[in-house]
Amino acid sequence: MTPPTADRDYWEDRARRHGPRAAGYSDTAMDAYEDRLRQSAIERLLGPGRGRSLLDAGSGSGRWSVRMADNGWLVTGADISESLIALAPPAPNVTYLHGAIEALDLPAATFDAVLSVTVLQHITDDRHFDAALDNLARMLRPNGLIAVLEYAPLRVIGHVPAYMRARSRGEWISAFTSRGFKKRSETGIRFLGHGPYMLAVHLARLLGHPDAQLITLRAVCRALDLTLARVPGLTLVADVRLITFEKVQR
Repeated sequence: MTPPTADRDYWEDRARRHGPRAAGYSDTAMDAYEDRLRQSAIERLLGPGRGRSLLDAGSGSGRWSVRMADNGWLVTGADISESLIALAPPAPNVTYLHGAIEALDLPAATFDAVLSVTVLQHITDDRHFDAALDNLARMLRPNGLIAVLEYAPLRVIGHVPAYMRARSRGEWISAFTSRGFKKRSETGIRFLGHGPYMLAVHLARLLGHPDAQLITLRAVCRALDLTLARVPGLTLVADVRLITFEKVQR
């Protein structure tokens, strides 16, 4: 299945404008703030690889592929953008492939785990989204895990950019459980800390001050969100969350 041209063009354009950072936030302060929160959630919910295989679905320029390999996984990173794959650094235990998730022609039951970090939400066509999930399920071994870190509020409200297809938490869970997965764990990514920090960033920029002056504030706000992410039940108030699903053996 050929991916929608608009989706492919979106990532190629981001690669031209932002280089290796194209797969993260375009705002460097927001990227620096949330990156540590994402890493903490992924390490906590997926754990160390211990030589197991993982597909980084939508690997971009390899940020998470390299980190997961450093954490003991044997990683295959795949991305729709040839430009981003070309920017990915060589790393031990990481192999990169060019291809859309729904079009990857790898053997069935290849991977012990799949990681998707704000990638599936950018498949804007529902038919291609369904095909992508079906293909991920096919490539995952029985009892394997899929970890999806996506925009997943309790309810989608307001305008959604054309480059993404927003889905609620319930829609994400239904998309996987309807394919025979069971939800295993869940955590929020950002809570009360990121709002005050980003407000301070914008005010500092208006006054001509560099973001670097707010490193201490960022550390405090991020520590707050890291703590709140471990509070049972509080994940429901987060609009960005990491959910892991286990492929039920039949």
